[in-house]
Amino acid sequence: MTEYVIDKDSFKQQDAELTEALLEAQFDLRESDRGPVLVLISGNDFAGKAEAIYAFYERLDNRFLDTRAFSLPEGFERRMPRLWRYWRSLPSSGQTGFYLGSWYHQPLMLLSSGKLSKTEFAEHMQEIVRFEQLLINEGVAIVKLWLHLSPDDPNRAQPAPELFEENVAMREWGDFSAADYERVRAGADLMSELTSTAEAPWIRVRSHDTRYRDIFIGQVVLKALQHGPNSERKTDYQPSTTSHLRQLDYSAELDKSTYKDELDQQQTRLRALVQHPEFAHRSLLLVFEGIDAAGKGGTIRRITQCLDPRRFRVIGTRAPTDEERSHPYLWRFWRRLPAPGSITIFDRSYFGRVLVERVEGFAKPDAWQRAYAEINEFEHQLQKANIIVVKFWLAITAEEQLKRFEAREKSPLKRYKLTDEDWRNRKQWSAYEQAIDDMVDQTSTDNAPWHLIPAEDKRYARIAVLKTLCDTLEQELG
Repeated sequence: MTEYVIDKDSFKQQDAELTEALLEAQFDLRESDRGPVLVLISGNDFAGKAEAIYAFYERLDNRFLDTRAFSLPEGFERRMPRLWRYWRSLPSSGQTGFYLGSWYHQPLMLLSSGKLSKTEFAEHMQEIVRFEQLLINEGVAIVKLWLHLSPDDPNRAQPAPELFEENVAMREWGDFSAADYERVRAGADLMSELTSTAEAPWIRVRSHDTRYRDIFIGQVVLKALQHGPNSERKTDYQPSTTSHLRQLDYSAELDKSTYKDELDQQQTRLRALVQHPEFAHRSLLLVFEGIDAAGKGGTIRRITQCLDPRRFRVIGTRAPTDEERSHPYLWRFWRRLPAPGSITIFDRSYFGRVLVERVEGFAKPDAWQRAYAEINEFEHQLQKANIIVVKFWLAITAEEQLKRFEAREKSPLKRYKLTDEDWRNRKQWSAYEQAIDDMVDQTSTDNAPWHLIPAEDKRYARIAVLKTLCDTLEQELG
């Protein structure tokens, strides 16, 4: 073997050894339920990106491989958050995924064609770094490969000088000239500088010799399969010292007559707002959280009963399924985002990571402590995509909760709502109070503040929610 070249006999031996090791690592990955391993393959099309992937399909069990190719977003995808389609397609634990045209594709193309400034490009790259770090923290091993060809490399296969004269090395980008490709290479250098991290560095792969390329990439992926992600970042958690819930006025109430008039007025107002022409270009995400029996379901019904059922979905968030547990925790919420002109209502939500998962010990401390920043980033990306995020916490006292539990026990229509878990959670009341205070401190932002609604009186809470929602929509829609 000369440098970056493997002769046929050496390749045959190395490939056999590598295949055996990869198969064993693939089996161990599935058995341990680690993963997944996600391989991003970028670079020069003539360097054999697809061929490099084919090599793994020759070596490994194809049932546990998943390949996705992303072109530039079109139609509906252009109206959703930029990372939405990548979140939806993430492979599950135990799988190995290959991405052609990953989340780097569009910003690099726009920079190279002069449609994105370096400052804007840097902002995109920082968003990607945060996204990748979240995936790594959730157990995803990320391998980023840039397949490289150079016209003056002495080991380049002959003949092919014309590939670097008039044709583009990125066929899916359209007709670029050689000068355009130089901008691609400069952009790729900047991309690597901005997004190579200790946990997910960019790895350049000399691809002039196909045998060398396939062995080199196989060894890199083997290491990721064997060892998984390497992240030891810690979060500096500082508990809240503000008791937000105890500052609420739980005596607030409405009489029946006033409630009926207000309900009709606010529902009419809400119906008109979602029919506003501007709302067709926006969407609405409503998040409802609250202690058990706080009245979330009844409040949500007062919203949905005045809306066209074709335009909204109510998602009741429960314990994750096996499929959901095999993905990063935000995956199931990314998949349920509202389309433009529509509404998604979460009856419990992604905040479960910093509430029930924290208090009940389902999430390790470093996981729920990281989640505050991850949730803020998630909501920020939604807002950039014209999704209006409105969050409500319905608050009741422990005494009122006990009354409602006892009433549920006696009601044949509501008995199903009460579970042993509800009674067990009451014993953790103070722990939940601290978790709620921390959540409000950490995730109540200027663009997506928490609205804490005292709900001892259900009528008052329902009208307060409707008014707040309508006020927010009026402000957003102009």
